[in-house]
Amino acid sequence: MRFEGTIPPMVTPTESREGGVDVPVLESYTEFLVEGGVHGLFPCGSIGEFPSLTRDERLTVVETVVESAGDVPVLAGCGATSISDVVALTEDAAEAGASAAVVVTPYYLGVDQAGLRGFYEAVADRSPLPIVLYNIPQRTGVTLEPETTVALAEHENVVGVKDSSGGMADVFRTLDETPDDFDVIQGLSMLALPSLDSGASGLISGAANVFPAALSALYEAHRAGEHDRAVAIANEVANPLVAAYSDLPTATALKHLLALAGHDVGPPVLPLSELDPEQREALAEGYDRARERAEAHSLV
Repeated sequence: MRFEGTIPPMVTPTESREGGVDVPVLESYTEFLVEGGVHGLFPCGSIGEFPSLTRDERLTVVETVVESAGDVPVLAGCGATSISDVVALTEDAAEAGASAAVVVTPYYLGVDQAGLRGFYEAVADRSPLPIVLYNIPQRTGVTLEPETTVALAEHENVVGVKDSSGGMADVFRTLDETPDDFDVIQGLSMLALPSLDSGASGLISGAANVFPAALSALYEAHRAGEHDRAVAIANEVANPLVAAYSDLPTATALKHLLALAGHDVGPPVLPLSELDPEQREALAEGYDRARERAEAHSLV
């Protein structure tokens, strides 16, 4: 299976500041994304506040998303620093019906490239699901270098990478040096078009949580060769929305933006703080601008 197109990195609907998965809201939110035409779903990632979820809660999230997703592939976040923990999460995700496991680089420990390669190879050897690597150094403090990704792409159970590093040169090198069936997925919305132009298979876009139809249309326009339409959606909908929350904790901001869009997904879980009135106002202004343009393109 190829992992292509627009894939929202889903927030986790919560019951309170101390957590708890709001399953009914997660069901309706998943259906909203699927009805918007997304090509995949990514629960339990960074935006899903995965470090604040228990193993049982992560299983509940993945099970609920799979059951609500229909035929849309689910890439389950299975990040942890222990090989045994990651493998256990991949087993849970496989039992729930996920299509792949997204495994972020081990954080906190100050890992070198040899350690990363050994870690991922051990996980890939034992995982019942295909592995998608996840590079987000601004969150983990660890960079997955292109040469390590290229080496890991040789493993039959490592099928792609989500790159949120912001480095287009690294994305291009990865695309150039990995097999054609190795999926390179851009994790930053503002780099979606240059990455797709370079050959990336898709985008994991936070903005797709709020405007799934618009971000899905961006990918479809690019695939159809409708360059002007793709640029217009990026510049008028996706990029302005991302700019509105770029200086805020992403999970917190997207939960508020989803509430503005009519989906009350609950508060951010501690230790994340809630937004102050000025931040809420700025997000509302950014949302209104993006929604106006999305409506102009008939994408709401």
